[in-house]
Amino acid sequence: FLIAFIARHGVTVARQKIVYQYAARTGADLRKSFLDQLFRLGPRFAKKEGTGQMVTLAMEGISQFRRYLELFLPKMVSMAIVPAAVVIYVFFQDRTSAIILVAAMPILIIFMILLGLVAQRKADRQWKSYQRLSNHFVDSLRGLETLRFLGLSKSHSKNIFYVSERYRKATMSTLRVAFLSSFALDFFTMLSVATVAVFLGLRLIDGDILLGPALTALILAPEYFLPVREVGNDYHATLNGQEAGKTIQEILSHPGFKE
Repeated sequence: FLIAFIARHGVTVARQKIVYQYAARTGADLRKSFLDQLFRLGPRFAKKEGTGQMVTLAMEGISQFRRYLELFLPKMVSMAIVPAAVVIYVFFQDRTSAIILVAAMPILIIFMILLGLVAQRKADRQWKSYQRLSNHFVDSLRGLETLRFLGLSKSHSKNIFYVSERYRKATMSTLRVAFLSSFALDFFTMLSVATVAVFLGLRLIDGDILLGPALTALILAPEYFLPVREVGNDYHATLNGQEAGKTIQEILSHPGFKE
């Protein structure tokens, strides 16, 4: 057990180091390509798309996309490998528990997809509100002297409050879906593990299974669902990074850009 425990954390540390280096290198290359593209397209394109949006993408958008690479992609790889390896091992220990695990996984994934689609729509609205807020903030800074000269600086604060309030509501709406999704994933995961435990307990009472295989199946059941839970939890944390990556790629593919 000690050897397996140390090996597991060693693999985790190595994975995090490799992913961090890859995300850092990719983020630096993407920022350079993005800034080169902005210089090629010129100030007219920045004015059309919104200067605030361009600044936000260059400063925060790259960082959010890098966070997406660090969190989401490794968890997707783990979700493709770990559950399959666990259920194969459990199958040779106890077939009934393996069948329960296999039957529970599609239900959990379908529910996660449904909540993910809702969260994606919420994130799209939040990202658009964020872009609008960024553009509005930059335009307000540029025209601050003019507004003060015309005596409209105080009245313009109401517009800033209105735009900020829309972004706050969009953010809270996205967070509500994220918390609901996390609760649902935890609930269905615990329910599946409890189902395995109940069947194991009944069979132990009847003497149909030994204690060793039963404990092994029960201990590995949470590990079977762990990658799915991690993907579900990190999915909401990386939605802004996904949106930023899509927007940056659209700008990079704009006519006039060449590698």
